[in-house]
Amino acid sequence: MPARSSTRPAGRSSAGRATAVEVFKFGGASLADSAAVRHAIDLILAPRTTRVVNVVSALAGVTDALLAIAASARDGDVKAVDTGVDRLHARHAHVGDGVLPNIRARKALRRELDEAFEELRMLAHGVASLRELTPRTRDFLVARGEQLSARIVVAGLVARKAKAQYVEAAEIIQTDGVFGNAFPDLAATDRLVRATLRPLVKRKVIPVVPGFVGGGEGGALVTLGRGGSDLTATVLGRSLKAERITLWKDVPGLMTTDPRLVPTARIVPQLNVREAAELAYYGAKVLHPRALIPLTRVRVPVFVRPFAEPEAPGTEISVRHTLQRYPVKALSIVRGQALITVTGNGMLGVPGIAARTFAALQQAGISVTLISQASSEHSICLCVPSERGKDAKVALERAFALELSRRELEGMDAQTGMATLAVVGLGMAGSPGIASRMFTALSRAGVNIVAIAQGSSELNISVVIAERDAEAAARAVHDEFQLDKIGGGGVRRDDRLDVVLLGVGQIGRELLRMLPLSRRRVRPTVVGLIDRSGFVFEPDGLSPRQLASAVALKAAGKPLTSLAHARKASAPEAVQWIATHALARPVLVDVTADDTLPAIRKALAADMDIVLANKKPLSAPRAEVAALRALAEQHGARILHETTVGAGLPVMDSYAKLVETGDKVLRVEGCTSGTLGFLLTEIGKGRPFSEALGDAMARGYTEPDPRDDLSGMDVARKALILARMLGFEGDLTDVTVDSLVPEAYRSMPVAKFKATLADQDKMWADRQAAATKQGKVLRYVLRATPTKVAVGLQAVPLSHPLAGLRGTDNQIVFTTKRYKEHPLVITGPGAGPAVTAAGVLNDILQLTPA
Repeated sequence: MPARSSTRPAGRSSAGRATAVEVFKFGGASLADSAAVRHAIDLILAPRTTRVVNVVSALAGVTDALLAIAASARDGDVKAVDTGVDRLHARHAHVGDGVLPNIRARKALRRELDEAFEELRMLAHGVASLRELTPRTRDFLVARGEQLSARIVVAGLVARKAKAQYVEAAEIIQTDGVFGNAFPDLAATDRLVRATLRPLVKRKVIPVVPGFVGGGEGGALVTLGRGGSDLTATVLGRSLKAERITLWKDVPGLMTTDPRLVPTARIVPQLNVREAAELAYYGAKVLHPRALIPLTRVRVPVFVRPFAEPEAPGTEISVRHTLQRYPVKALSIVRGQALITVTGNGMLGVPGIAARTFAALQQAGISVTLISQASSEHSICLCVPSERGKDAKVALERAFALELSRRELEGMDAQTGMATLAVVGLGMAGSPGIASRMFTALSRAGVNIVAIAQGSSELNISVVIAERDAEAAARAVHDEFQLDKIGGGGVRRDDRLDVVLLGVGQIGRELLRMLPLSRRRVRPTVVGLIDRSGFVFEPDGLSPRQLASAVALKAAGKPLTSLAHARKASAPEAVQWIATHALARPVLVDVTADDTLPAIRKALAADMDIVLANKKPLSAPRAEVAALRALAEQHGARILHETTVGAGLPVMDSYAKLVETGDKVLRVEGCTSGTLGFLLTEIGKGRPFSEALGDAMARGYTEPDPRDDLSGMDVARKALILARMLGFEGDLTDVTVDSLVPEAYRSMPVAKFKATLADQDKMWADRQAAATKQGKVLRYVLRATPTKVAVGLQAVPLSHPLAGLRGTDNQIVFTTKRYKEHPLVITGPGAGPAVTAAGVLNDILQLTPA
């Protein structure tokens, strides 16, 4: 379906104007075949409030084919000329037949094509006879491509009952007359365009103008240089004071960099004219380098939009300054460069050295892409295309022959195989640290900087590097500024660590209350909350009011999606969406009891660190955990999980210190369930099981279904995590688990289980009495070794360290080579939201500099 052109930039309106105009430009890739031409005509005829003036390039590949014909003619190869002309004639005829629906229209177009190609053949034969191809004749030959495609488009429009007219570009675009690379005389062109096109537009006639072509002195036809159809479009847009100029391309818009170098490159939604001009100059082939010059002082926006997806917004190029907080917009790589260096003490304080250098290169017809000069004036470095490197050196040696003979100059050095990397953005001037971040990123990537160039405006920072390092350099700088992210290109917030909280239950809510109390220089900032229903996200951080609303909502048992700005999503979808934004040291904090591996994988793939209170990810099948750790290592991410075993106790930290100092852990034992510890302590005091468990639930010590604690699976997961650190190669199914839930109670609904707790009081009273009779106490104990893992209810002697535990306290006993006779014992609180949240906060703070 044809696209409805409705995009209107800020600050422009057609109100009060008699005839609002916009300019369409269709490139060669947009005119590849008859289907593409029909699609272009659909776009032209789509309903809109403006009148369209159209600029067309040659059909895809035709310009190159015409240049080949010209070269064959210059070489006197008439056979190759005829073959080339015949192929082009047949192709244009085939495209025309596919565009036009009836035989009469096809015949009329065929007559035009026959005449045009016969003229082309005769002209090429004349060149072949003389074996001389002047710039004037070359332009005349090459311009035929745009002229013929324009004729086809006009015929297609007329066949669709539209009023359309071919307008010869050479008659309205006056230039400086330079064959092969002419530039428009803007003042003269303004007058001619307005006089010619405005009357057509007022009569609702659709003008179609060949791009790339202009008029020179004495009516000579000249071309504007390769890709000059963009220039034609911007000149017409300027002259007509168009509402907008749309360049229909085979790309989605201007990208943050070349996606062939950096696959994660994304579309830049808006660029200032100066930014776009810099990118065009530094190799972004989407735009002709000179195309934006006519718009320097004119408020006419340009839109680069994908021909295949006309509803997509593409990239806006205008005088607007947007995204001020994100100074870096894009980067560009120019390959195939040679670095020319002129050095010598004789340059010091001598006026005119630089001028003579550039004059020599100008006389040799060599374009300079970058200039760098040391403040000592001892050397001048400049980049030229590699194929002209040798010519540049010869030209400079000739220009400075006298100075070289006197040894006032040491010589001219030409290094080939170089590339230029340019970082572009208007806001860089007011953002300290952009250059240092760029250089640091290149250093980390092992890329050596050979030369640096930066203007005082800081619109562009350019460096010369070895061409072999171009891809690594582009990726390093692109990643450093997070240009693949929404909101990328900003100054990194060194005082922030962005927290995405997965789970807003009791632990999560307690953590949210603790986070603002952190005294670290780098403060954790909550940017996202995720629950089973969806998520809320603010890239600048959720405000205290937003967090308070979320906490109150979750405390009332309602989902996050009840909030006004929440989005429905699964946890993996939420993480993936959040990860598309530029964040500062992002960390995913998982305080759920769910199977969250898919969400954690998404977070690691997005270079997020992970903090876990959830035991399930690390007690998953061994192969999955190994893959998770490998993914973390691949992305340089860390997984911290202190609270998965001992809540707030430093279990993992103690184990790490033992191993780091050369000790070997032989066995780990302990009580790691604060819930079961509290329960068994209360039963030991003589309280009935039902009353003790009800008290534990009221205090928030248990899971919503207390059988999750009583089953022993929570302790089994902790034991497995510990055992795997010792080298245990099994899975959860290999752990021996003694469940405290009788078989008959395991599958009944939660409410019914809670209602029948008193039925188990006698069983527990008998257990306690038997233990007391033996002079022992009941404890739920884990034992982990490199070969075996078991958890279960045990009656331990009063002399055992575990017998002294009270309430929710946990205890871990490390038996090591060093602590064999007297094991290392760690004891402390092990249950409750506050204790676990404090342990999670400690892990978060481990990820921040002090």
